[in-house]
Amino acid sequence: MKRLFIVNPLSERVAKKGSTLESLKDVSTHLTYLDPFENIFDTVDLAINDKVDHVFIEGGDGTSQGVVTEFLRQYEKFEHFPKFSILPGGMTNQVSKNIGLRSAKKRYVSSCLNTELKPITIQLLWVSESNGPKHAGFLFSTGAIPQLTQYTTATLHGKGIGGTFAVLGGIMKAIRGNDKTLMKSSNIKIESLFDGEHLGTIATTLPSLLLGLDPFWGPQNAPLRFTYADANYQKLGRNIFGLWMGRKGKDRSKDGLFSSCHKHLNFNYTGPVVLDGEFLDFPSGQFSVNLSRPITFLK
Repeated sequence: MKRLFIVNPLSERVAKKGSTLESLKDVSTHLTYLDPFENIFDTVDLAINDKVDHVFIEGGDGTSQGVVTEFLRQYEKFEHFPKFSILPGGMTNQVSKNIGLRSAKKRYVSSCLNTELKPITIQLLWVSESNGPKHAGFLFSTGAIPQLTQYTTATLHGKGIGGTFAVLGGIMKAIRGNDKTLMKSSNIKIESLFDGEHLGTIATTLPSLLLGLDPFWGPQNAPLRFTYADANYQKLGRNIFGLWMGRKGKDRSKDGLFSSCHKHLNFNYTGPVVLDGEFLDFPSGQFSVNLSRPITFLK
């Protein structure tokens, strides 16, 4: 099996503690650094030409998104598309905690390199503007979630609060419902679903999210799980707590909260859009969220 190690030396944990993959590289393994991130183009060419079977990514959620996006963009050039493993190397590491390796400690990763790992095959979100570049990712959001992303990055991370604690801090501040800077409503149109002012949306194909909170309760009849909060929402804190406790069977539409599953969604929206912590720009305001080809992760 031919392996490729991809390291983002600018990711939070890697920058502070160094690269685990670098310390475990052997002569038969390729190692590349995403500094600058544009090195990903040569890295994908290397994987194609050398027929790499297994790609290890060491970085945060944004790193994983950027790497897998470029591999998928060049899917047709691969004779056999590789499998991926993700090491937690960033601040939040939501993706690795769901479908990646649970730790970046050297002893644990070393054992993973010599063990048959568990495969999980999923379709990712495939987000694009008409005739624009496509972005593969794991967690998509509009409205209040991008506002929380800015808050956790600028305020909590600046105070040294990272990872799940930063996410929890942002959620707790938001559900108080008294901070207009974090809870602004904005106009959005989602074809065949909603048209008007909304608090926010969230979508994923991951099997779960962080902290035991999985804010989706619609029938599981399609891979793209989607939740919408109307601008006139009610009892947000109570509903989030109920979801945290696993109460999935409740109809929350009377509180302005809706959840459903889809194969694709078409948006008309000019507000902030975030994919795995990275802000995307769609100048026309018209973009779609579809499903990628199935990708296998080893965990």
